[in-house]
Amino acid sequence: MGRLAKGRSRREFIGGTAAFLAALGWDGCVCIPRLAKRLPAWRPGDLDLHFIYTGCGENMFYKLPDGTSILNDCGEFFRPAEFPMVRLLPSPDRLGGDWVSRYISRVHSGKEIDYAVFSHFHLDHIGHAKFGEPDKLDGTGSYRFRTTPDGRNIDGFLCVAEDFRIRRCLDHQYPARGTYGTQDSAMELLDGWISREQPNGLQVEPFRVGALDQIRLVHDPEPYRGRFSIRNVSANGVLWDGRDGAEDFAAEHVRVSGEKEIAQNVLSATFVIRYGKFSYFATGDLQGQLFARKSGGTVEFEGLAGERVGPVTVCKMSHHGCLNAMGGRFVRAVHADAYVGCMWCPSQAYPATLDRLVAEKSATGERPLILPQLITDDFQRPWFESRGFELPHPGAAHVVIRVPPEGDRYHVYLLDAHDEEMRVVAEFDRTC
Repeated sequence: MGRLAKGRSRREFIGGTAAFLAALGWDGCVCIPRLAKRLPAWRPGDLDLHFIYTGCGENMFYKLPDGTSILNDCGEFFRPAEFPMVRLLPSPDRLGGDWVSRYISRVHSGKEIDYAVFSHFHLDHIGHAKFGEPDKLDGTGSYRFRTTPDGRNIDGFLCVAEDFRIRRCLDHQYPARGTYGTQDSAMELLDGWISREQPNGLQVEPFRVGALDQIRLVHDPEPYRGRFSIRNVSANGVLWDGRDGAEDFAAEHVRVSGEKEIAQNVLSATFVIRYGKFSYFATGDLQGQLFARKSGGTVEFEGLAGERVGPVTVCKMSHHGCLNAMGGRFVRAVHADAYVGCMWCPSQAYPATLDRLVAEKSATGERPLILPQLITDDFQRPWFESRGFELPHPGAAHVVIRVPPEGDRYHVYLLDAHDEEMRVVAEFDRTC
């Protein structure tokens, strides 16, 4: 599906330059200026997909060819008692949501975001602070928020909403909150914000599974008609049927099993962006949960969703690439050329999961591009080295996918996440 074009990382270039100068007879300290390449600016006609690393949430921002903008999740997750901590970047001095807002301000002009699409009610995708109330969730200080001048406690996506006016909001359970159980603090945060902003013009809509016209270009769609689309694939256990309808697996599961609660991950709102030959699957935390069917059997929901979507160019690793996600049936179906792992824990983008991504293409001799945001010495680095893959970046990086107007190739920029300079540490050019 794709091939790697010529290209070297900045790190390799600097190392090679030092060796060259030493060969010329330089001794002692060699001072080499830092390369100044920054992320090139978005231009009309480009599709940009930003996967923003903070170390405490999953955060995506998309800039569509006509300038339409989408915030797809923005979380805040601090639980050192349960999960190994990773570095919060650029520093722990600000909340993850604030770092995301500052990042967006560097790649997006204006103060409006056209869509906020929230996949599901988990802290690492939305945030946790109860809207306008003191934080009562944890007494250890592992949950964090900041208080606005008017007394509201905010974190996660609310930090972005403080700086940008969001015009439309879609989520997987609107307006039937808590249909199959929920994560209360994240849901309360979202609903508190909706109640506050609807009088100010916020439009809130149910995520319509199967729709091809709900998330659309809103600024100048005509030049891209017939070449650009977004298809809603799943939400709240309802799955697109691959044609013009949808099937409600969650309702059937509850009817047959008698269970009243379903794990939030499998309820994720997911969608596919297509631009020319390029396609991208935004998977939320979709994973291989089983749903009862009328026949009395079960269905692997994640795998079936992959089969309904079919092959894509780029796929976000569902559920951060954890061991229980990206099952073989799903990976075989989407057959992606590149996988992006959004991470806030060292063991996400787990080696066994990465093996499944590679094994699916091994029979054809192809190798997918594996792009975890975080590379640790205990998990990802040994995996890359033992399988002969070049490390895509030094440690922690924002991942940017850019698709030019032709839609027949895409460019990957990996940006240093340690500061706000938007420095390119590696890049890859791929064909669709």
